[in-house]
Amino acid sequence: MSGDKTPFYGPISYSPVWLVLGLLFLCIAIMIVVVILYLTRRKEIKTVSTLKINAPKVVNMNVLRDKYIKLINEAEERYKKRQIKASQCHQQISLLVRLFYCEGMGFHADVMTLSDIKKSHHTGLIEFINSYYPNEFDTLEKGSVADSAERARQLVRSQ
Repeated sequence: MSGDKTPFYGPISYSPVWLVLGLLFLCIAIMIVVVILYLTRRKEIKTVSTLKINAPKVVNMNVLRDKYIKLINEAEERYKKRQIKASQCHQQISLLVRLFYCEGMGFHADVMTLSDIKKSHHTGLIEFINSYYPNEFDTLEKGSVADSAERARQLVRSQ
């Protein structure tokens, strides 16, 4: 092997720009790996014991009662002025009573059916909505709006 006449070339000198670019690409590659690892790591599972406790919402029932009695009166007045039909007035009064329960008791009955409401422990609301169903959906305009409005006001006052 001593007879090999291939010349030996030393390291080629590169410009410092290539060193800076190489280090920059290396840093970018490391940052991409760190971001991927961060995004795919396991998240902490929230349980009931780790959730923060919210303070109970205090509702001034007197103000709420006055508000809904006023709204029931307005619905009855609109019926008396013949702006709405009896079935529409029954629907509005039924919805107002449901919303009263929603705001006052925290029971979300505003979108529930009668069978859903029957599963609750709110017996006054169950009886009230049960008596409204024939009048709400009847096309023959049966049922006394004045009686329904008075029953709604009594139910709101009693809670």
